[in-house]
Amino acid sequence: MKKIFLTGVLIFMSVFLCACSKKESYILFNKYPFDKDTMTSTTNVFKPGERIYYLVTTPKKIESQRLLIQVVKLGKEERLGYELVWGKQVKMRDEQVYYYTDYVVFNEPGAYLMRAHSKDLPPKLIAANQFYIRN
Repeated sequence: MKKIFLTGVLIFMSVFLCACSKKESYILFNKYPFDKDTMTSTTNVFKPGERIYYLVTTPKKIESQRLLIQVVKLGKEERLGYELVWGKQVKMRDEQVYYYTDYVVFNEPGAYLMRAHSKDLPPKLIAANQFYIRN
């Protein structure tokens, strides 16, 4: 009986304590251009008219090397509708097949959602992240 209980506990622990190595895509925001010194100081709150530097990372190579990046303004209280305010199709460079970085500027306060879509077949959402413009 003791061996059965011990075996059950070991199986239970191994299922819930295993380290999963699922790699994900991310969108990070910063007030400064991304480099090795500014990678750890990210933020998602900005002032109107301020440059919003963003970094889109992918765990595996996108075959078409094309991304569609969209910014959607969320409605009041982040739940009452949305409006597409900016979009850009980009071609990733050969030396940057796992990331893309650029900046945008918005002047209207509110909550925004940035989405990155792969232009591969079938197109799919790679990553999404929110940022805020506040006075």
